[in-house]
Amino acid sequence: MPRLGEVGEREVLKRLIGAAVERPTVALGPGDDAAVLRPAPGMDLVATTDAFVEGRHWLPDWIAPAELGARLAAANLSDLAAMAATPRWALISIAARAEHEVDALVALERGLDQALGVEGAAVVGGNLAAIEGPECLTLALLGEVARGRAWTRGGARPGDLIAVTGRPGRAGAGAALAGTLGERARDPAWRPLLDAWLRPRARVAWAQALAESGAVTAAIDLSDGVLGDLAQVCEASGVGAEIAAQAGTDDPALAAAAAALKREAFDLWAGPSDDYELLLAVDGAGRAAFESAAEAAGAEPRFVGRFTGSRGAIVRLDASGKSRALEGAGYDHFRQGER
Repeated sequence: MPRLGEVGEREVLKRLIGAAVERPTVALGPGDDAAVLRPAPGMDLVATTDAFVEGRHWLPDWIAPAELGARLAAANLSDLAAMAATPRWALISIAARAEHEVDALVALERGLDQALGVEGAAVVGGNLAAIEGPECLTLALLGEVARGRAWTRGGARPGDLIAVTGRPGRAGAGAALAGTLGERARDPAWRPLLDAWLRPRARVAWAQALAESGAVTAAIDLSDGVLGDLAQVCEASGVGAEIAAQAGTDDPALAAAAAALKREAFDLWAGPSDDYELLLAVDGAGRAAFESAAEAAGAEPRFVGRFTGSRGAIVRLDASGKSRALEGAGYDHFRQGER
């Protein structure tokens, strides 16, 4: 198979760009010096970016190129989901080694484009550069939300309920199993956890449906772990949080992983884990509307606690109702390795 150094930059870019983007929101797509975009009237622009570094954010032996592209998309889509925004336009920057296979890079781009397309977004431009050492992928994603309607981390109030979507902790458990068990982690029994790690889905559609309920007062995506991200909501909102005793204990896949890793299931649920789920503050008075919207959308939020007036304090209740202080430390790029 040809490699980047053999084919050259311009030919590779032609293969990566593919067909022209034809959408009302894109006046001019990839192929020129810059893209020309058309935001809709009455909308606010929402922007995010994420970088994936080889060996830290992905392990080549564990993920196929198309899956890596989709996972990069999910990381950015999840940020827009946390703002209740609709994804529209993406810019991809790839720093790759000259020996990288062209077909693998094209597969990565197609996986990225397909994952974005499912949520209504498209790649409208980017950059390709040569690098020595670990490769790096950077995606910038832009979206829209009705003016003044974006969710933020700063709106939670004492008494608001804490809800999470999906199954937090599974991605971190999958990564930990791969690191601890090696090839044995490919056993079908661990498939749900490996899928959460390698093939996550951002909750864009769920977020937009839940936003219609009017009950969400604050939100954050769970890319760094429940406790770490919950701490950020508490800091931004000036509140504390109380986690229910049963939170994180109802996932049999997580319980099995905890036994294999000799760890507590709650620690896997609450600790560093790039799940791309959502943590939401929900007005108790709007709970019925929230649950109705979730049911209509096929979402699976779970209520795991409530926000309190004890600024910055995060505690977990035990079975008797007593509280234990928890540290809200999430993933730290400069203190931890692969994820």
